[in-house]
Amino acid sequence: MSKITSQQFFQAWVDAVQNRKEHLLTIWRQPGVFTSHVKGDDTSIIKEIADKLNLLCYQQDYYCIDTIFYKEEDLVPERPIGSYWFRDIRIAFEHENNFNSGLYQEVSHLLITNCDLRVLVTYPTDYGEEEQMEYLHKIIKGSRHSKVVSEEESFLIIFGSENGFLWEGYIYKEDNWKQVHVTVTEETQQATGGFVQ
Repeated sequence: MSKITSQQFFQAWVDAVQNRKEHLLTIWRQPGVFTSHVKGDDTSIIKEIADKLNLLCYQQDYYCIDTIFYKEEDLVPERPIGSYWFRDIRIAFEHENNFNSGLYQEVSHLLITNCDLRVLVTYPTDYGEEEQMEYLHKIIKGSRHSKVVSEEESFLIIFGSENGFLWEGYIYKEDNWKQVHVTVTEETQQATGGFVQ
């Protein structure tokens, strides 16, 4: 079974948020409401992405992971009805509204999670983005799994900006962050502010 790539996830994310652009801009500065729209019910952005990627999603915190993407066969067999216990995880997803709240915690948590892809979505302020990226890179690089994470391109950070409704994706590579480029459509061109090739 093939793994979902950072590229595929970022494309699905950009498509999903672009479909909801007007609504997202009206709730952007309401962190609780915004997060509930990202993850939380059957109409969430996460649910739309899971559907696009042919995955299921568990949107309640699972061992403090915001959202789990999985296949039916990843669930523990013969578990109690209505319970969710996983023996495998395809994608671990973290969403952090506050860029300055300690992203190192989210990165650390994702690093120790055994899964195919780790995704962090956050919203940089007007300053400190470059320093934060250097710091997060240093954290991942210090992991004994950093080479595998780099080779498999299995750590994706997505930055969202209210100004211009821009989205940028970055994949961890050993030497630096690699910017993700999405397929150019009119929708994705608008959602990424032209950061596509």
